[in-house]
Amino acid sequence: MLRLAAYQDDTRDRDRVANYPLKDATFTATPQMALTIAIGNTDRLPVMVLEDEELVGFLVLIKGDDVKEVGADPDVAILIRSVSVAENQRGKGYASRALQMLPEFVRRHFTFATTLVLSVDHGNLPAQKLYEKVGYVDTGRRGYGTYGEQYVLEQLI
Repeated sequence: MLRLAAYQDDTRDRDRVANYPLKDATFTATPQMALTIAIGNTDRLPVMVLEDEELVGFLVLIKGDDVKEVGADPDVAILIRSVSVAENQRGKGYASRALQMLPEFVRRHFTFATTLVLSVDHGNLPAQKLYEKVGYVDTGRRGYGTYGEQYVLEQLI
């Protein structure tokens, strides 16, 4: 059964991340890269997408001033970063199911939050379609990253 769980920096979760197959991190950070920033940072919550006990996806939820980088209000918004699905688990619907579960997860962990926000690279068409499918809308705000223009999307929760 698919579920979302906060990453615990223990042997079990470190092993899950070490064995997570993601070689092409063109449009995202690997869990290892994301964790170097998130561990010890109270404004960042690494989240594992687990199918039974296997790590099939990963993302980071960010609160506080860092949400301002996409023009969002830190009093109500949670920024989603480093979304990925394990290379050997793609095409099974894990990303869309996890994103559909995310609002409830966020409401439990961040009771102030009313909005989820993320940015997606202009060239990452599969991700854009996924986010649209699960209810994210283009805010009209734009950012710029490694691969050029990024669209800022949000969903009310």
